[in-house]
Amino acid sequence: MVLPEVQPRTGARVVLRRLWRGAGFIVLGGLFMVAAAVALLGLIPPSYTSSIQVLVDPTDLRVVENDVNARAPQADSGVSIAESQVRVIQSDNVLRRVVLKLHLEQDEEFVKPEAANPTLAWIKGALGMLPPPASRDPVNIALDTLQQNLTVRRAERTFVIDVAVKSRDPEKAARIANAIGEAYFSEEANARTESAKRASDALAGRLNNLKRDVEQAEGQVVRYREDHKLISSDGRLLTDQQLGDLNQQLVTASIKTAEAKSRLEQARRMKAGDASTALPEMLQSLEMQALRQQYATLSRNTAELATRLGERHPAMAEQYAQQRDLQRLIQREKERIIETTQKDYDRAAASEGAIRSNLDRVKTETTTSDRAYVGLRELERTLEARKGVYEAFLRRAREANEQERLNTTNVRVISVATPARQRSFPPSPKIVLPVALVLGMILGGAIALMLGADSDRRRDRRAAAGLGSSYRAADA
Repeated sequence: MVLPEVQPRTGARVVLRRLWRGAGFIVLGGLFMVAAAVALLGLIPPSYTSSIQVLVDPTDLRVVENDVNARAPQADSGVSIAESQVRVIQSDNVLRRVVLKLHLEQDEEFVKPEAANPTLAWIKGALGMLPPPASRDPVNIALDTLQQNLTVRRAERTFVIDVAVKSRDPEKAARIANAIGEAYFSEEANARTESAKRASDALAGRLNNLKRDVEQAEGQVVRYREDHKLISSDGRLLTDQQLGDLNQQLVTASIKTAEAKSRLEQARRMKAGDASTALPEMLQSLEMQALRQQYATLSRNTAELATRLGERHPAMAEQYAQQRDLQRLIQREKERIIETTQKDYDRAAASEGAIRSNLDRVKTETTTSDRAYVGLRELERTLEARKGVYEAFLRRAREANEQERLNTTNVRVISVATPARQRSFPPSPKIVLPVALVLGMILGGAIALMLGADSDRRRDRRAAAGLGSSYRAADA
């Protein structure tokens, strides 16, 4: 005889039936977890977190042209600078300033009092849990506790540093976070002041020797000028200035002579032209314009009369006589213009000749001065080199001295810390209780499923045993 195979009970209806039968376990599991969460929330002391945001610009403020601590980072070094400032904020120098300013070494939250029970103290000492006497300084203990409650990180792809402080008191957390920002600025300012002071002291040691070298070089230049009679004005030799001025005057005089000659040639060609011929603008005069206008009007009237009366009319003779008179006046005006133009040309040519004569004389003097000026230029180059070095050192020393009182760090707080309105740990009951309820119900559901599965297995075994008995009775 073969018994029928029992199918496993894993269908959705079976699971729902098992959960329904174990609904009590689900409710009890949820309530238990909620009660446990409420108890834990009541036992765990709350902590609050306040933070500030510090913007670290890799390029410092250009208060002076040559900063001792000037940073001109490359494109890929800005992140390294920001990460370095994260380490500076976490350093002992910065945090020790905060501990001393806020007296955290007297705060029980940061420096826990030692156990009064001698037995407990002996057990801790035997287990190595007590620090050595040299490490029990309250300031150092408060510093270690502050480092544990401090979180400093840089937001990705930014130069903004988040400084978060955790404390049981929200106002204390905000006060410590703001104090860390102030201590960081003070530490950076002191570091830059110290760097500027070292640079200023190093530069000041060289200024006296450089000044003495410059004075010696200046005395050599003055004596050489006096010995060779090299007179200069505005940094140039007088002969060089005269030579430059005469060259410029010669160019101007040559242009004027050429222009005067051109006008003279045009005036001579104008003399043979007709009275009605247009004149160049450079040869125009008010009197010539008036005569030519009269001649044009008279010629127009004569032409009109000739058309109406004829060429042989007695009135035409008078018109022709007036035209001849105007032509003579125009011709005399042309001769006057030619004479004036000739005089202008003569004066321009004479002026050009005088300038050329002076230029030749100055060239001769310049040749003599240039021979002596070779040695002078060598002395002046030496003087300029020494003076340049001295002025650079002097300017740098003054800038370094001034930078001791300047803070060129381009760092600023973009968000100050304020007391937190909600605790950061443990999480809010609005989050913990629903999560605890869901976890408890899941745990209760798992228990209900396991118990239901065990009950179904026992029921199946009993049913299989009863069915086997029935088959044996039927066979008998």
